[in-house]
Amino acid sequence: HSLELGSHSFVPGFEEQVAGMKAGDEKDIYITFPEDYHADLAGKAVVFKVKCHEVKEKDVPTLDDEFAKDVSEFDTLDELKADLEKQITEEREKDARREFEDALMEQVAQGLTAEIPDAMVEGQARQFLENFRTQVAQQGIPYDQYLQMTGLREDKLLEDAKEPALRQVKMDLAVMAIIKAEGIEASGEDVEEEYKKLAEQFGMDLEMVKKYIQADQVKDQVCSRRAIDVVANSATATKPEETPAEDKPAEEKTAGEAPEKKPARKPRKKKTETAEPAADGAEPAAEEKNAVRKPRKKKTE
Repeated sequence: HSLELGSHSFVPGFEEQVAGMKAGDEKDIYITFPEDYHADLAGKAVVFKVKCHEVKEKDVPTLDDEFAKDVSEFDTLDELKADLEKQITEEREKDARREFEDALMEQVAQGLTAEIPDAMVEGQARQFLENFRTQVAQQGIPYDQYLQMTGLREDKLLEDAKEPALRQVKMDLAVMAIIKAEGIEASGEDVEEEYKKLAEQFGMDLEMVKKYIQADQVKDQVCSRRAIDVVANSATATKPEETPAEDKPAEEKTAGEAPEKKPARKPRKKKTETAEPAADGAEPAAEEKNAVRKPRKKKTE
């Protein structure tokens, strides 16, 4: 595992004891977990057995016109910054649109009246679990070992997945109902255009994308996208009412701050998180259960 000193991604006291180690060094690191940690580890003293494989140092280049020429097609740093600002703005506008659609589709799903077979929910929950297994494997951690390290059980994971699985099934059924009611279709030209977008998105050859993604899947994706557009385009976005300062909870910082929206969206699958081992050779009992987070790459110092 790559650990960046100064990131404070592990329990207090861990990084301080790692600092100064050289490649090839091995060391026992003694840690006492905080009292507000997970119940099974809170306040407990543990030992991490750590081996340092390599040490890296960040080499941050000078931000100037030469840097801009090296990393982009622009001649000046100002041009590069302007382009980045434009990209960030566009991305945030997409995120805002996506959150708006999420909220709308959640309302649509809540209004769905239908008998939903348990088999559909069970199947979707197992799909979530399979996605989770794949994500764990991509981190180079054997699935069985991950369960042992975290103290999780597969039957409990499957049970926990049923609630989001039910929401996903409702979303799917709602979108299907909209497609049918609106007579939404996707032509061959629509499918071909979507293939081109996917090829550009993933940086792959068009024919290679067609090899891995069936045309029916792409057609369903186009129709689903249009069904969501029907809902979004017929809705009106309103600004959330501001909460008077005297009525706001004590933990909120700014009076009049808009309440936070909870995203919910049909086309998305449940995101599962994986735990990163604190150090090579760490004993299972010493694994940090609150180190569960989305995979990310770090440079080490």
